[in-house]
Amino acid sequence: MDKKKNKITRRKFVNLGAKSYASLHLASVLPSSMLGSAGNSFIETSTFHGVCYHDCPDSCSWKVEVQDDKVISFVGDKANPFTAGKLCGKMETFPDDITYHPDRLLTPMKRVGKKGEGKFEAISWEQAIKEVGDQLKETIAQHGSESVLSHGYMGTQSQVQKYVMSSRFFSRMEASDIAHTICGGAVIPANFQVNGTAMGVLPEDMVHSRYIILWGTNTKNSNVHQWPYALKAREAGAKIIVIDPFVSATAKEADWHIQLLPGTDVALALGMMNVIINEGLVDQDYIDNYTSGYKDLKEHIKSYDPKRVSNICGLPGEDIIQLAKEYASGDPSLIRILVGIEHNYNGGDGTRAVAILPSLTGAWRKLGGGLMHLTFEMGGRALNWERLSYHNQMPTQTKRTLNMVQIGQLLNNPDLNPVIKSIFIFNSNPMVTTPNANLTKKGLEREDLLTVVLEHFMTETAKYADYVFPATTQLEHWDIGDSWGQVYININQPAITPLGEAKPNSEFFRLMAKEMGYTDDCFIETDKELVKSAFDSDHPYLEGIDFDYMQKNGWARYKIPEPFLPHAEGNFGTASGKCEFVSKNNGLPSYKEVPYSEKEKANYTLQLLTIKNTKGFHNSSHANVKHLRQNEGKPWLDIHPEDASSRGIRNGDELVVFNQRGKVILEAKISDRIRPGVVCMPHGFWPSLIKGGQASNNLTNDLLTDIGGGAALQDCRVQVAKT
Repeated sequence: MDKKKNKITRRKFVNLGAKSYASLHLASVLPSSMLGSAGNSFIETSTFHGVCYHDCPDSCSWKVEVQDDKVISFVGDKANPFTAGKLCGKMETFPDDITYHPDRLLTPMKRVGKKGEGKFEAISWEQAIKEVGDQLKETIAQHGSESVLSHGYMGTQSQVQKYVMSSRFFSRMEASDIAHTICGGAVIPANFQVNGTAMGVLPEDMVHSRYIILWGTNTKNSNVHQWPYALKAREAGAKIIVIDPFVSATAKEADWHIQLLPGTDVALALGMMNVIINEGLVDQDYIDNYTSGYKDLKEHIKSYDPKRVSNICGLPGEDIIQLAKEYASGDPSLIRILVGIEHNYNGGDGTRAVAILPSLTGAWRKLGGGLMHLTFEMGGRALNWERLSYHNQMPTQTKRTLNMVQIGQLLNNPDLNPVIKSIFIFNSNPMVTTPNANLTKKGLEREDLLTVVLEHFMTETAKYADYVFPATTQLEHWDIGDSWGQVYININQPAITPLGEAKPNSEFFRLMAKEMGYTDDCFIETDKELVKSAFDSDHPYLEGIDFDYMQKNGWARYKIPEPFLPHAEGNFGTASGKCEFVSKNNGLPSYKEVPYSEKEKANYTLQLLTIKNTKGFHNSSHANVKHLRQNEGKPWLDIHPEDASSRGIRNGDELVVFNQRGKVILEAKISDRIRPGVVCMPHGFWPSLIKGGQASNNLTNDLLTDIGGGAALQDCRVQVAKT
């Protein structure tokens, strides 16, 4: 296929995101759509390239050695200079923990008990596909195609198994789609409103920074390959500041930890602006040439003086002043954000306020100065997304898109037109990962709802399915792994024959397309062809990087111009080309009180943080792996000594944390890692595997953020008592 220019628009790409086989005998056991052409050189070798599929900024490269169709070695690829051969603790034993786990699903299953009981019987692929197809046709005939909901997410961030064939299938059907808003839903559009892009300082260029603010990100634990760059910068004289309501592992290593109250980031950023402007620490030349709305911003921040901001954020006024002055005089200063800043009612405006700061001080002028956020646009510019997103060439009406944050409300809404009558869940475990999980449970219990799940294990969500289909793992299929946290591209070669009757997600949707009578050419392409097509691009970022190169090396760094100073002279992605302090739709960022009811504030006096502070889990993945669960210990609640004392709680006591949505049983961990009035529990435990059968998201609410419809799940009030 000839190379094509990548003409995908930024909006289209954001919507897509925010939204090698071992031997020739495989031809007799695998579907033809998975097989590549004869003569592939990798068939003769036992070493395969791969990439971690998790929704993580690091996207680690790995190498797999295979003998007799069994994995004998699984290690990080030392040749990749960014991930440098290091895998995180949860992935070091990935083959045994996931691919070869004794509880892995290896045959299609059909429900025989009540929804949620987890009682199933084996069924053939052929019969299961037929039965699902028959019910789907009947549903569409009676209720229309929008009564079918596609619920895929980031259980894999590798593109083929994440969305390519499934998007073609559901677009052809004209089914309802799910908006991927739980992570990135607020922070991406908010940054785009200010800067017109989520791109900024490259990860490696942090070494040139001399004042580093890690804002709402636990870099040491959740972005482990970025942390060494922060340490190198500190060795060269940088100061590391962490802004976080929780004393994370990163905060413990910081030179200064700013422990603000949860959800008050926007006030702190506006307070910093107040000091920077009043002290004359702005870069007026940069503001005049490369920004818009400064006059309005200058007037707006007058009400965010250090005294008022101190009361909102729970910080000493002098700390706000010192932080602002140090940041403005950093040479250069860098702010690193991911998604931690967005999970509150003010998450969008918090992001906008933080995104304004580098332009106010002109930090963008120097290498290592500015804002470091997400890198997914590198792949969006370079790769041939038109080929991967071939389904968009088919004539189709605009799809109904529903917000995944409120899936519980959607499944229980009789006034939704049309009502959801069928849901396909893949790369997702909403019973654990979605707020207000008890409401989601009620929806999935509906007997009139056809629920189809593609999975590795009988998860909390799969127990409510009518049909569960066994999915392949990353060791068993083709894929391409771009990244939202660094600037390397990877391919993933299948290293072993799929175990049992497991099939890739892509093959499931090919089979479903055939059953539904969809004969479009786009359903014929093999996974290998899809991966190869991504490199049919003439973008300069892919100069010298084609499929053959990737087959040999497994990974490549985009050919990015150096030094990379995207906004040294403006060139923002907004319509004006400038950093826009004032949004046409949202005005200026401001702090807003969370709309709790008076009853809620009176009955539930503690604010709950639910964070990813386990080392062995990734969202809900790996939480069923016994040795990782044992390493974590019993689920716990961090509670401040003052709050513990007033409730007669001692360290190690069994607690019940409750509100109007649910209750969770945890072990008390009295500490000053959180502030008085705030409690914190880990996210990711499977409810069925802990006492009481409920976990963090049985408590969180499905309130939406101010921008983008993201999940304001950290704005959650609870009460705590001894059991």
